[in-house]
Amino acid sequence: MNNENENTNLCNFEGGVQKACQTRILGLDVIRSLAILFVIAGHFFVLHTPFGSTNFEGLSLFLQAGILPLFYTGVPLFIMLTGYLNINKVSSKKYYRGIWKVLIAYIFFSILTIIFRKYYLHEELSLFKLGLKIFDFSAIPYAWYIEMWIGLFLFTPFLNLLYKAIPTQQQKIVWIGILFTMTAIPDLFNRYGFHLVPGFWQICFPLMFFFIGSYIKEYQPKIRLLYGWGIIMICCLINPTFNMLFIHNHSLIQIAGGSSGVFGTIIAVIFFLLVYQRDIHVPLIRKVFTKVSLLSLDIYLCCYIFDAIYYPWFKEHYFINQSQFGIFFFVIIPLVFISSLILAQVKEWLFKIFKVNLLWNNTSTSTTSSINKVFSLPSTANYKLLFPVISVWRTGLY
Repeated sequence: MNNENENTNLCNFEGGVQKACQTRILGLDVIRSLAILFVIAGHFFVLHTPFGSTNFEGLSLFLQAGILPLFYTGVPLFIMLTGYLNINKVSSKKYYRGIWKVLIAYIFFSILTIIFRKYYLHEELSLFKLGLKIFDFSAIPYAWYIEMWIGLFLFTPFLNLLYKAIPTQQQKIVWIGILFTMTAIPDLFNRYGFHLVPGFWQICFPLMFFFIGSYIKEYQPKIRLLYGWGIIMICCLINPTFNMLFIHNHSLIQIAGGSSGVFGTIIAVIFFLLVYQRDIHVPLIRKVFTKVSLLSLDIYLCCYIFDAIYYPWFKEHYFINQSQFGIFFFVIIPLVFISSLILAQVKEWLFKIFKVNLLWNNTSTSTTSSINKVFSLPSTANYKLLFPVISVWRTGLY
């Protein structure tokens, strides 16, 4: 599986406008589909319910704390997919032209979200000021990831040169181990007023996951099913078990760290290894995973709208406390996911009707001229990539 065209998902998020090629690696589609579901589910705990401030007690809170580390893997899984699928990318006009499909999708959903925030949420900002938020990636509150992704996209050909310049497998393991030490270890030890290890490079965790994805692509490692799930279960139960035994009358203490910490990294990598080579022979299920995978970017960009619709309504009418996890979670998450999927599909249809996808699917000079016309740029402009270059370092990697 050395052909990068085996799967059309050559970026961690892909818009629905991209056509599926004849040969797809279904395991990668499954990972991407579950990753976007994990992101939406993670928002339930981190952003929209008082899970973090609720006293940790009872079976319901134990189960929530146990499943949350798995949902934290959404972003790491996407970044590992980027490293896996882009390992052979080189610096070229054709490669960098591919950024338009993400930027245009981002602008489309940013405008839609601005209209939603102005006329549904009644935010007291002018349309002009809301429009300016497109450029600092705050029009969509979840768009920090797009800002990070732009930098990773621009760096990818040169990260590949660095990776391929490392001559042996052992040295590549050492390289990834160094990245793990500098980005994951600080999350475990530098907390609660302690600073025990250097933490400056912790912000570069996307590089660690990117190179892990590249390594998996090159060497195709495997892990036994029961062994892998056993490790994941142990890592997921560290937080709730510790809090149940030693913490009382207090909210959950995250001794195991976050998504890019030691145990979060272990969970994400093992989950990737368990799934990436899996196949499903039921045609309908294959089609579902393929469709969700192709629409994952659009689902991510529009899910904020449905979060902002459903969560306030449920809280106003039904919410009493965090122990009602089962009543809310298994209703709201499917609602947000399915609603986002439908809107993403509508966007795909619109882009096909107006042939927006031709702006990046065709690499001819005429298409480049079309891009220039759409964005009112001179046909001889050499600054077509100026927007992403300026944007990527505004706030750095999150």
